[in-house]
Amino acid sequence: MKLLFIIIVAVAALVTLGCSPVETQARDSAAALSGSIVAAQTKYQTSCTADPSQQICLVINRGVSGENALITAIETYCGWALTPAPPDPNAKCVPVKSAQAALQTAIANAAALTLQIKGAL
Repeated sequence: MKLLFIIIVAVAALVTLGCSPVETQARDSAAALSGSIVAAQTKYQTSCTADPSQQICLVINRGVSGENALITAIETYCGWALTPAPPDPNAKCVPVKSAQAALQTAIANAAALTLQIKGAL
């Protein structure tokens, strides 16, 4: 979980450098989703450990998957290598226009997941 947080922070920091509107949306969506996931995991850790089939636990897991998909979409859009390690903090986003639709879809999914998770808090 800490590695995922580090990756999100690194991606958010990189996306803020010379951001286009879609990159700004991606950064904001990643931050909002990450915050809601952390809050929900904190609140429901005990109950989800006891019964992971609860609806909120499934929503949290979908949120994590959506966050991972958003990170991958950002990396693809910016032309960064898709590796487990965070991108180089000095890397500039060079938009890959053919990946823009996938990024926008990932942003929309992240926004929907954020609302679902926040609704349970």
